[in-house]
Amino acid sequence: MNEPVVPAELALVPVDRRRAWAFVGICVFAAILAVGYATVVVTRRSRPATAAAAVPLRTEPPARPYLVVSSAEPGDRWGRLVLVSAVAPKAGVFVTPLSCERTHMAGGRGACLRQDPATSKYALEIFDETFRTRHRLPLTGVPSRTRVSPDGRWAAATVFEQGHSYAEEGFSTRTTIVDTAAGRVYADLEQFEVERDGRRFKGADFNFWGVTFARDSDTFYATLSSGGVNYLVTGRITTRRAKVVRTGVECPSLSPDGTRIAYKHRVSHDAWQLWLFDLQTGEERALSRETRNLDDQVDWLDDGHVIYQLVGVSGANVWSIETSGSASPRLLVEHAFSPSVIR
Repeated sequence: MNEPVVPAELALVPVDRRRAWAFVGICVFAAILAVGYATVVVTRRSRPATAAAAVPLRTEPPARPYLVVSSAEPGDRWGRLVLVSAVAPKAGVFVTPLSCERTHMAGGRGACLRQDPATSKYALEIFDETFRTRHRLPLTGVPSRTRVSPDGRWAAATVFEQGHSYAEEGFSTRTTIVDTAAGRVYADLEQFEVERDGRRFKGADFNFWGVTFARDSDTFYATLSSGGVNYLVTGRITTRRAKVVRTGVECPSLSPDGTRIAYKHRVSHDAWQLWLFDLQTGEERALSRETRNLDDQVDWLDDGHVIYQLVGVSGANVWSIETSGSASPRLLVEHAFSPSVIR
């Protein structure tokens, strides 16, 4: 990877489409938004800025595998994208020029959802492996989720157009698929034809979020909510078609080998637990060693571990847990959120 450079002049790509207001939702918390995001903001403002000096700085990016995370350290580094070794996370961070509220990176391309401090408007920035912004697209609401396909061709971005949390009643989302090379919106998931039990499934209250891509970078999974029910759907970007797989899956994340989905399983109105769903056998089980409320769309460190953020009174931290269920979760990166893995 080359040394990051400061982004040059950015191209603005308009987004134009209508929006249907949504239903009374039973869904998931957004990871840095609502309670979680508010907690991080409060932490940033209340903790002394001197705490940021505790983490050493790298002069060069770490070797693969490494994590791309948004820093939750108080002070000027808050929100900056930093690179952390997945093997030796305490060895220091490499600070990039970008600041993001939600981010994901794969295939030499990254998606950064952020608010412009000068205008207070939200935007999706597509950046390259040097962390130079290539395209900027306006967002129509508060950032929620983002994912980049393994080959870097597609980026999915979800925002709240009404409400700030999946726990709120009457929230409304919009999820768009962006062509990262062209820097334009390719499709809105609500434009996709959805099938359930062999029949066309369509509702004015559709809300999509939590996109995750398969290795072919065309197949995807996501959460679709309609009529108070959350569905796991799968489809193909290029055909603009999807079908319902099952109910009860929120914020899916597909394993690197494509066999399992890690997701948030609702245990109460405003609490979720980390579960696994085997796509081949249909078996589902809880990762019961993690007992805390999970407020994130997880990512996979490798085929045997998932990583996720937890937000508490001390701020946001990134944790890891074995999917075998044989070990307790371990703290991976302190003062960080929105992790993705570069293998």
